[in-house]
Amino acid sequence: MCKILKGITFISIFVVLLMITSYILSPKNNDRESGMLQPTAYGILTEDKNTIDTLIIGDSESYSSISPMQLWDEQGYTSYVCGTPSQPLYQSYEFLKTTLKTQKPKIVILEANALYRRLKLNNYVCYQAEQFIPVLKYHNRWKTIEPQDFYEPIEYTWENDMKGFRYQTGTKPSKVYDYMKKKKKEKNISPKNLYFLNKIRKLCEENDIQFVLMSVPSSKNWNHDKHKGVQKYANQYNIEYIDMNLLNDEIGIDWLKDTRDQGDHVNYNGACKVTHYLGNYLKKKNILTNHKNDKNYENWNVSLQKYKTKVHKK
Repeated sequence: MCKILKGITFISIFVVLLMITSYILSPKNNDRESGMLQPTAYGILTEDKNTIDTLIIGDSESYSSISPMQLWDEQGYTSYVCGTPSQPLYQSYEFLKTTLKTQKPKIVILEANALYRRLKLNNYVCYQAEQFIPVLKYHNRWKTIEPQDFYEPIEYTWENDMKGFRYQTGTKPSKVYDYMKKKKKEKNISPKNLYFLNKIRKLCEENDIQFVLMSVPSSKNWNHDKHKGVQKYANQYNIEYIDMNLLNDEIGIDWLKDTRDQGDHVNYNGACKVTHYLGNYLKKKNILTNHKNDKNYENWNVSLQKYKTKVHKK
């Protein structure tokens, strides 16, 4: 009995120490200076409650291709891109859950590139552990902690005027033009990715959100095999699927000018074309509200001016 009590005491002390160190090392704000990882995506934490009508989740294809400020400028729609590099679907699901704590989006768009990314179980276990024990995620912050980290409350105040979009210029042409050549076979989505894709879809259904799958232009990452795999899933669950790789002529993508890395991602010029097409698509759905002249959204016009100042510097 004595050994059992000692064991319980040791575990209890260990758990308490984990909780204390997790609090101390957790960023007290959502900006990079405070130590927040992926602050661009977590900028959604400071958006006014129930003001984001469209949420975009996915990997670097999402934040390179969709500019919420352009959507606002052209259509008056509010949107945010919670995209991160090589984002696995379980993280996409967590971003959706986090967003739903303060927002009620009418549309959720998932960029489909992650559907074919290899999902490793050990990475998922580590990710889940970090959600419950932040010290595992922010253990390197001990090098930069300051006295206020021991007592200051966690308060997110940093606003991202780009709303998750990452402005990137430069041009490295792609010489691949027939990457969407039709083939008979299809590339199946792995069971692990299907599991999290279904969780995202069901969470949208439970919250009366229209779930849309989207593939932005990428001559390096996409092909007709993948298109058929995603289309099969979309047909099965009656989900809208936009494959912009089949619409290059309509969108106006020029692979000699509109990519920054030989067809992997579009550059700013390409993003403008993709976003313009998406804006018209959303307008045709006729379920979003134009908030452009709503005084409650005046901060979006302020962000728009900052956005225009940045993108027109060159």
